Amino acid sequence: MNNKTNQPTTTFGIAGFPLSHSLSPLIHNSIYKDKEMNASYQVFETQEFDRKIVLDLQKSGVCGLSITIPHKERAFALADEADMPSKIMKASNTLVLKKDSINAYNTDGEGAYLSILEWSPESMSRGKTLILGSGGSARGIAYSLAASGKISELILCSRNEKTGKEICSLIMENSTTKALFVGPEEIISFRDQFSLIVHTTPLGMKGQSPGPFLGEEFFDSSMTVFDIVYNPLETPLVKAARKKGAKIIPGSEMLLYQAMKQFELFTGVTPDLVDIQKTRERLSLALANR
Repeated sequence: MNNKTNQPTTTFGIAGFPLSHSLSPLIHNSIYKDKEMNASYQVFETQEFDRKIVLDLQKSGVCGLSITIPHKERAFALADEADMPSKIMKASNTLVLKKDSINAYNTDGEGAYLSILEWSPESMSRGKTLILGSGGSARGIAYSLAASGKISELILCSRNEKTGKEICSLIMENSTTKALFVGPEEIISFRDQFSLIVHTTPLGMKGQSPGPFLGEEFFDSSMTVFDIVYNPLETPLVKAARKKGAKIIPGSEMLLYQAMKQFELFTGVTPDLVDIQKTRERLSLALANR
């Protein structure tokens, strides 16, 4: 294995805008170091995102990209091949750049599903699941939860009725899960039915409008709340839910698990429990110091 020092470094990275807060380089570069892999993970901050940009990166030796806001839908559209979650939800957060093709994957949904499975598996079967928002993340998460067979009914609530209803139709067509769109003004009347609430909008994120999407009166101690925003970890929504005794899944867990899946897609190496725990500790430390 000593000849690895003579091998060129394999390059991966993240594309999106803005990226100053991204913890993805910390996650990926740390695992490469732990596993003594000759690889590096770089930041490609770009407001534009098209096939030429991807092909230029590919030519310069980049083998894989994490894709974040606002390019997930574009990433899917410009790929040559895509996995099922990407196809169904028309959004991708991972591009693997092969010699003659761009392959798209969506690990967001699986990242969210694995987080819920670890922290609160019972919340998927006790009552209905509520997803707040209808962007790229909502699409991936809704699909993975529905495809898991663990949830029987999903309600999606977002300000954009068109995309909300589109996601519900896709879920009904591609799984046995019942899906219903409910507007923000009516959602309070459904509150007693939910055991799991997943918030996928940028509300409450550092630098965004604070929200919260739902007020304190919405929550109670029988609910599990998962806000995928992790900067800050305690968003106004999480504060409101915690005050009412709801169980909280940290937003950083989705970041952790979707990155573990990306690492596997990029390198072909499956992370083990030690990798997951070490990454979780690094993330906690990095977020605590923000």
